[in-house]
Amino acid sequence: MAETSVSNVKNFSGESGRRRSSASRALVGDIVQFVDFICVIATSVVVAAIYHIFALQSEFDYQSYTAAGIIGATGLTALLRRDGYYEFDQLLSTSGNIRAVVSTWGLVILGLLAFGFALKISDAFSRVWLVAWSATTVVIIALVRIIATRLLRSMISDGGVFSRRVAIVGATKLGARFAEHVGAAENGISIVGLFEAGLPDNGDDHDETVAGDLSALELAARNGEIDDIVIAVPRAPRAEMDRLARRLSSLPVSISICPNTHWLDHTGGAVTNVGGASVLSLYRRPLEGWGSILKTLEDFVLGALLLVALSPVLLLVAIAVKFQGKGPILFAQQRHGFNNAVFRIYKFRTMTVAEDGEAIQQAQKDDARITSLGKFLRRYSLDELPQLFNVIRGEMSLVGPRPHALAHNHQYAQLIENYSGRHKVKPGITGWAQVNGYRGETSENELMEQRVNYDLSYIDAWSLWFDFKILLMTIMAVVFPKNAV
Repeated sequence: MAETSVSNVKNFSGESGRRRSSASRALVGDIVQFVDFICVIATSVVVAAIYHIFALQSEFDYQSYTAAGIIGATGLTALLRRDGYYEFDQLLSTSGNIRAVVSTWGLVILGLLAFGFALKISDAFSRVWLVAWSATTVVIIALVRIIATRLLRSMISDGGVFSRRVAIVGATKLGARFAEHVGAAENGISIVGLFEAGLPDNGDDHDETVAGDLSALELAARNGEIDDIVIAVPRAPRAEMDRLARRLSSLPVSISICPNTHWLDHTGGAVTNVGGASVLSLYRRPLEGWGSILKTLEDFVLGALLLVALSPVLLLVAIAVKFQGKGPILFAQQRHGFNNAVFRIYKFRTMTVAEDGEAIQQAQKDDARITSLGKFLRRYSLDELPQLFNVIRGEMSLVGPRPHALAHNHQYAQLIENYSGRHKVKPGITGWAQVNGYRGETSENELMEQRVNYDLSYIDAWSLWFDFKILLMTIMAVVFPKNAV
């Protein structure tokens, strides 16, 4: 276990521990939500008043603008609350929260427009006011997030009012792993120490110095030196666990159970409800809710626009490939797509061979099979442009894990853990791995493992903003290519 995990363990006698009142983190989200609600309404009215002053109109129906503000505020805060953006940990992330505010507020404005047109009341509101209100609200709510994040970070550091002091019951490898996992995060949590559970066959086989036994734990908790207790005794008998839980339940702290190390090593871990029973979610379904709809719209709309805009380039490259020598203009090869479905991917032909079987040799640097024109097309990724047709057909996305030839897919699936997790979404023309330098040849398994890790992290963290970021980074990577072959 890391030394920092138990560095603040002292003699729990009620004198050495610094007592303080621990504020509930749940209050923070409610306060920020209330501030958001008031700001949206106030912005609506103030912007309307300023607009009418500059428009030389002495009176305006402030009640209508107040009503619009209330509806907008309700929609924004309700959606942000539903998606968990008022949770304490989420409020510590400024960039993620601001992106959520911008996208959610956009949906609310679209809903207000639809609502206004449906009731034929849109003429009662100025378009200038709507644009100004929309922009001003984003700026103000973003400022609220920045201020809230800075305040919260200052209030969780150095034992602040929102910091959490966690004690672990069970001097086990699981307890040490949990201490290392939680104590290393910048979330205002400090590990008080590991305490012996005193249970038979509970896995207390960790030889680190412990902070004490259950009596010392109870004394520390009653003296206000502990906020949370986490039980980490994976092999304890049920009767002994029940007895331990009942004993700890009398303490004025939060009590929870750490299930196992497998859960700690995953990005999920959220408690969810299935059929009325609480379970720990290890993996989320990718593109849940509106995600799949937004992703499809992004691919179809942006893909169609790119196809039209780049059609002259496609035509010129097709002509160049045709005149470079014998062979087809397009190269087609079978690849695995969403849910392992097989489809044919299209590229401009850049090689003198068109392999599509059980044995396929990857293109390498200075590969003799690559034509002179092919080197240029590969360097600037122009050979990938026909995949826009795959996007329009719904076989691929603009952004996603790059698909591999079937032969390579079968090979890596046997060598790399969770390799097939890449197929939980549609493959992409570009991806998070590619813009981080993992494009082209992957002759070593270590390089492919890194590419897979980037792909899986993209799936877990997907958002429209993430896609746009990758697309912008792709443009930079195409203009300044590094390792394309």
